Amino acid sequence: MNTEPKTITLSQLADVLASHFQHKKEITCYVGSNAATPTSTIETLTAALKARAPKLPFIKMVHTLLQGPVPYVEKGLQDRIMTFSIFSGGEVRRAANEGRAYYLPCTLANIDSLIGKGRRFEPDVAFFKVSQNPFTGEFSLGLSVEALHTAIDHARVVIAELDPSMPFTEGQSVVDGRSIDYLVRDGVKPVYELPAPDFENLSAAERRIGDLIATAFIHDGDTLQVGIGKIPDAVIGTVRAAGYRDLGVQTELYGDGLMILEKAGIVTNRRKKANLGYSTTSLVMGSRELYDFVHMRTGVQMRPSSYTNSAETVRKNSPFISVNTAVGVDLFGNVWADFIELRRYYSGVGGQPDFIRALNDRIHGTPIIAMKSTTDKGQSKIVKHHPPGISLTASSYDGVVIVTEWGIADLRELTVGEKALALASIAHPTFRDELMGYVIDDPMFTKPFGFASRKIPRGVKMYAGKIAIDEK
Repeated sequence: MNTEPKTITLSQLADVLASHFQHKKEITCYVGSNAATPTSTIETLTAALKARAPKLPFIKMVHTLLQGPVPYVEKGLQDRIMTFSIFSGGEVRRAANEGRAYYLPCTLANIDSLIGKGRRFEPDVAFFKVSQNPFTGEFSLGLSVEALHTAIDHARVVIAELDPSMPFTEGQSVVDGRSIDYLVRDGVKPVYELPAPDFENLSAAERRIGDLIATAFIHDGDTLQVGIGKIPDAVIGTVRAAGYRDLGVQTELYGDGLMILEKAGIVTNRRKKANLGYSTTSLVMGSRELYDFVHMRTGVQMRPSSYTNSAETVRKNSPFISVNTAVGVDLFGNVWADFIELRRYYSGVGGQPDFIRALNDRIHGTPIIAMKSTTDKGQSKIVKHHPPGISLTASSYDGVVIVTEWGIADLRELTVGEKALALASIAHPTFRDELMGYVIDDPMFTKPFGFASRKIPRGVKMYAGKIAIDEK
């Protein structure tokens, strides 16, 4: 269609789909994600499928992380609808582990390769949220751009929820009204909010990790990519306290921590080579204060994830520091994040491999995997070998830096034996001797000349700060 969007009610949504696709046996829908998940649309469509009225084709739902309820993954609907999740949480994660949803492995930089013209998941329908500029009438994708432009370009039917709770973000989030076929104005549930960082209640382990990363790797003028969570919060907290200058931001997800640095004048983006003068991100998620901050702010601009996560853009903004986390790492330097074990799917690879591969040469910057040394159940996250059969977000040949509360293991340019010694050194003390003994006793881990167990291995910097921690 080449007109302004037609307003429909939620109750009309299923009828619209039935009318457009009455002769198709199945359709593919691409769904907006994260804080801008179109929950009202999801719930309305599920209700119609449960009632089997109107008659709808089989529906394939393709998406990254969805917030809120996802009722169509419940038992008994798989003959009518299935989800193909690129990144999962909550209900979708449980459904995938029980065989009621598909995990579709893909990095954020490469979603276009799944949903583009002629590809298997080229969408028939795109569902997402928009906000509207009261002065120009333009629409914005607000908090979630990721791959939505590609979905909009190729979908036969484009349906948007107009959500007044969502900020109008700048950059490549702006969508011409003629790109939208149908607009839902009433009954739209608001965007999802997350608590702001609590810098005062970070654990000693988290604060140690933040201190190690900030002091060892971050310098004035660096460009940052960090996510949200306790460990990224600890990095942000240390950076804020240290008073760095002229940092830049190019990230897949912009959260409260980066806003705090921008408000403090620590992030200025003055030294970026690409997108000079403003932060770039594909997603925004966090508190209401954050959403008010990015509203109509040209200093924070949205871009598709194919851009924010592209190696070319990352390398243009070197020196670049990327901070991500993982489920575990083995002594070879293999890292995993989307599975806990072979039969326990957890989330997805996200953009972690994008940034790791973009920074495969230290001249571009540093790809950091930061994680506490043990799980909540007290199990070591540094193990002898990764669970067989799972996918890896970084392989032994990817040059990554692993940081735990015990120290830094810079695995770049190390041999297999050196990697193993370095990783064993920063494991939790409960497991360190066992892992180190395993490496020393196995001749396959060729030790460097002059090796002695009392020496700190190559690539390792042990924590030597003042933050005390319980070693038990």
